[in-house]
Amino acid sequence: MQPSNKVKTVSEKIKKVIINILKVAVSGGAIWWVLSKISFREVLTVFSTANIWYLVAALVLIAFSFILSGFRQNLSFKSTGAHISPLLNQKLFWLGLFYNLFLPSGIGGDGMKVYLVNKYRQNGVKKNIGAMLVNRIAGLVAIGMITIVLYYVSGDEFKIGWPGYLCIPLLYLFYYFVLKFFLKRFVPIHAGLFGWSLFLQLTQLFSALFILYAFHQYENISEYLFLFFFSAIATALPITVGGVGAREMVFLLGAKILHLNNELSIALSLMFYLISAFISFGGIYWVFFPPFRKEEIPNTNKTTDQESFVPEEE
Repeated sequence: MQPSNKVKTVSEKIKKVIINILKVAVSGGAIWWVLSKISFREVLTVFSTANIWYLVAALVLIAFSFILSGFRQNLSFKSTGAHISPLLNQKLFWLGLFYNLFLPSGIGGDGMKVYLVNKYRQNGVKKNIGAMLVNRIAGLVAIGMITIVLYYVSGDEFKIGWPGYLCIPLLYLFYYFVLKFFLKRFVPIHAGLFGWSLFLQLTQLFSALFILYAFHQYENISEYLFLFFFSAIATALPITVGGVGAREMVFLLGAKILHLNNELSIALSLMFYLISAFISFGGIYWVFFPPFRKEEIPNTNKTTDQESFVPEEE
């Protein structure tokens, strides 16, 4: 039995390597295709003439949206019995941002958080995976709702009429019933998770708006923002490295359909990614100084289904 387990482990590692290589290839191919369809010199011109103060405002809003996302994460972890302090949670969240954006591994930021929280809180791997999953679902629902609204306030092309508005409550019902049947632990906090998700996505909407203003773009704002959120849905698909390439492809294809400026669309996409990457790079500090090392475990006498805590490592 032991040799077969070793073979299985080796095959799993090979599979992860192949998947990561494919992700890099898809991202690289998508970026190559996008660059072949636009004038990158014009994109650089858009960057060079940007209003720096609007970009600073966008950076502040993106950073704030990440903090809000951290609060949402802590809410979901509390439902698993993890008992993580707000400060520790933010450190853990920033560490996850770094892994998600910079390391094309099979683990990723979410996997690292699942591992660390279970290691130091022993509240159960499945519970932590559920916490990560419910955050993603709540976020996609909020993005979907905002995308629908932007779809209707954008240009007059390709409208499907009032039935499209029904998708907004249907999305929330879908989200609620997914939790009810598959993630029951998180049903009591479904409204809170959605509230944090909507708040942080609206914050990112205004960050994208400031990027457009930085590029001196004051027309067709709703169309560009519609593409911004529609492309965010594409980045949720695990086929690229950190969403690189997928967002740009959606922007370019959407720009052609909506008759928008190709170079400006790609500039918006790239600038948002670059700012996000710059902020997320701060998470590298917690790679070398793990966030759990000096965190004290809170005292609790609650008798729930969670396992007992273990001491922290120094």
